[in-house]
Amino acid sequence: MRGLGQWSSEVDGPADRVVALAGEDVILPCSLKLSVSAEDMTVRWTRSNQTTTENVHLYKDSRDSYEDQSTSYRGRTLMFNEELKKGNVSLKLNRVTLSDAGNNTCFIPTPMQETTVQLFVGAVSQPVISINGTKGWGVVLKCESGGWFPEPEMEWLDSSGTILPADGPQERHRDSEGLYAVRQHVTVYKTDTNKFTCRVNQTKINHLKETEIHVPDDVFPILPYWWIVCLIAAAAVVGVFAGSAGVYWWRKCTEMKMRKIPEKVLEV
Repeated sequence: MRGLGQWSSEVDGPADRVVALAGEDVILPCSLKLSVSAEDMTVRWTRSNQTTTENVHLYKDSRDSYEDQSTSYRGRTLMFNEELKKGNVSLKLNRVTLSDAGNNTCFIPTPMQETTVQLFVGAVSQPVISINGTKGWGVVLKCESGGWFPEPEMEWLDSSGTILPADGPQERHRDSEGLYAVRQHVTVYKTDTNKFTCRVNQTKINHLKETEIHVPDDVFPILPYWWIVCLIAAAAVVGVFAGSAGVYWWRKCTEMKMRKIPEKVLEV
């Protein structure tokens, strides 16, 4: 918050930035500290970036004026006329777009005072999972999700919430509108539930989207007959070997014990 000229600022704005998702409606808070009526005041909302300043909304002569309003805001702005007498000069912005992000200034020229509301606009999208074939004894799953801003992170989880190692790094690209799309593969193996989740998370706007898939048992590769025979034979060999080794060590231990028995005892 900052004042202009000799006047100290008498309008309040939010301490933190306002976060909205593209397509949503958002309110940019601004109010007179002493709840003085603003019905007869002039209130101007502008948005500024590094190079330009746009006229977002103007309330003047006890009515809304749109003559100098930037075309990108036409039909999307609204002040709460019933709240003006309470000193509430907040602005409602409908159908927010990514280009609306930036510093929005609530300015009252008489007396000269203003406050700035930082608007951050994000975009999210539901992940889509598909089965992308098999690899070894596992099933390859693909997750992709487009329409994100800022750039998100994607991860795979099993039914217990454990993060699974992905098949390579996350693939990503950005379209002409500045939105990010991400994609990632993972190879999963048969479990008790066969349920797996793709999670896309954007920590900067504290939003995440998840999609779960259940992979049917018959999708997983089946062990060939000769593999099953080999496994059974291998288990049998291991069992025989373990049994032989056990007999050998039992005899060895018995011999060692006999050596430790005194000769006199043996003679008796």
